[in-house]
Amino acid sequence: MRCYGVCVLPVAIAAVAGCGNSSGDAEAKCDAESTFAFVQSQIFEARGCTASACHGAPADTAQAGLDLRAESAYRSLLSEDGLVPARSGDFALVFPSEQDLSLLYLKVEAKTRGTDLSALGIAGAPMPSSDDMLSEDDLALLRVWIRGGAPEDGILAGTEEFVTCDVAGEATPTKVEPLTPPAADEGLQFYSGGWALPAESEDEVCFVTYYDYSDRIPPERVVPCGPAYGGADRDCIAYKNVLHVQDPFSHHAIVETYIPPLNEPEQWDPNNTDFWRDWTCLGGDNAGAPCTPGGNDCGPRSQCATAPTSTVACIAYPNGPPQLGSVFGFVGQEETRINITTAQEATFREEFLEGVFAQMPVRGFVIWDSHAFNLSREDTTLEQWINVEFANSEEARFPRQQIFDADDIFGMGTIPPFRSTEICGTYTIPEGATLLTLSTHSHRFGIDFRVWYPPNDPCVSVETCSAPSRAPEYQSFLYDDPLYQRFSASGGLTFGPSIRDRTFTYCSLYDNGESNPNQVRRESTKPDSNACELVELAARVGLGAFRPQTCGCEEEVRACFGGSSQGALCNGNDGVCGEGVCDACPLAGGVTTEEEMFILLGSYAIIE
Repeated sequence: MRCYGVCVLPVAIAAVAGCGNSSGDAEAKCDAESTFAFVQSQIFEARGCTASACHGAPADTAQAGLDLRAESAYRSLLSEDGLVPARSGDFALVFPSEQDLSLLYLKVEAKTRGTDLSALGIAGAPMPSSDDMLSEDDLALLRVWIRGGAPEDGILAGTEEFVTCDVAGEATPTKVEPLTPPAADEGLQFYSGGWALPAESEDEVCFVTYYDYSDRIPPERVVPCGPAYGGADRDCIAYKNVLHVQDPFSHHAIVETYIPPLNEPEQWDPNNTDFWRDWTCLGGDNAGAPCTPGGNDCGPRSQCATAPTSTVACIAYPNGPPQLGSVFGFVGQEETRINITTAQEATFREEFLEGVFAQMPVRGFVIWDSHAFNLSREDTTLEQWINVEFANSEEARFPRQQIFDADDIFGMGTIPPFRSTEICGTYTIPEGATLLTLSTHSHRFGIDFRVWYPPNDPCVSVETCSAPSRAPEYQSFLYDDPLYQRFSASGGLTFGPSIRDRTFTYCSLYDNGESNPNQVRRESTKPDSNACELVELAARVGLGAFRPQTCGCEEEVRACFGGSSQGALCNGNDGVCGEGVCDACPLAGGVTTEEEMFILLGSYAIIE
């Protein structure tokens, strides 16, 4: 998450002084037993940060009070009580799961990549303060540790790519600490429970939790629901920000509130088995036991939910009303499902502009559409927590609206092995809208996603759309850490009546091994995902043009991988490939991280 315009975190900030003398080439200790131990040896020690004149002394004498010696470093960066505040900018020293809220990372990134700290409100020089700097591998290792939840123990997936010697241990799934709930008079917390994610697997599941906060919300915080939330005869709360924390192996989590149709009020009853079925404890000692929705019979670190089922965007979900499983939910157009948050990272925060708000019923349903992959050899669970902060009447004037433009979600078509393709589309924001956030969504072959602000001419289709010749205002290179732009009141963009002056162009480059043949899509490495079995179901229920590709590829379209015949069609016959193998697959749109998507995300409000 890269912040632009405004990036807020309610902690004080502390400047981190630069590291001291460099010790030359960074070399990790090969006996390191955790990712953090590699960070300690390859970065803090090898880059001179533990010199006595720098951060190699007790906190009362070390620069900026930061002691990075091996026996002290972890608790200097993350205390037992949680975040360690810094003194300059809106950051913690290390914010688990989010490197762009971590001052330590931003300081060293600035030295390596030449980024501007002052633009982020950070005082002081980049790190290290010597002529040395972290290598790109050092920076990537630090990012792996932070995005993996910044644990003290355990080897995180990806560590082996960026250390200077072999990693002896195996990757372990990392769990984040539960999010502290807001005070009763300040906001609410929603908890998903933990759905099971077996070792070396990928899955996307849907389930629903029920809540009833009518007895704990202060009366002055209750407002009449708007028409989209059940009507004025129902009670709602207005909120002005969202903080979403989940375990770091999530690919995405789309969290929504379910609003029954006006002509079916009986759907509001979670015990009505005509609509809601299979309430089950997720996580904890009672995992798998039947439960009462809204009750407390599941125990600690558990939640009563409709049973998770493998599906894509909740299509045909069997344990809820038919409207919940409508295919329109796949492209964000189901009226009964209203977005709370769309998170593509472990920690996601959205702070609305002054006067902007969202609503939720005082009692109702939360839909959890969760996609994750477990790269380790240990079974785990995925948990999520969401905090919302109440907005008073003065703060609740302009409703937040979601941008989820998936009209060309599979527009990249079919890309042969060792080739690449760029596609473009346009999105026209409503007249009078003020842009709040902007981001994008693709999968692992999407290597360069760009957005150009208006003015642009709307495109009829991806076949007729092309990239503008000018530089983009948005560019993101990492599918698992996409750029988020957030706009302050002074930096927000508001759009007038002209269609051209409120049309965005966005393009993504999909590379199926053209720049790096080792990154081609392969049959032998296709994911072990329950979602693969749902592709034909998704087509049958009416996706039409949104027909996803199956996982892996048929023999007749495979090509040679490796050797002098690389790229030649081989029809499943390794003998055609000489020293190579018949394993390379075309790339097309689909539902796992081995297929592709093309989506523009964000939010706006009509501020009058």
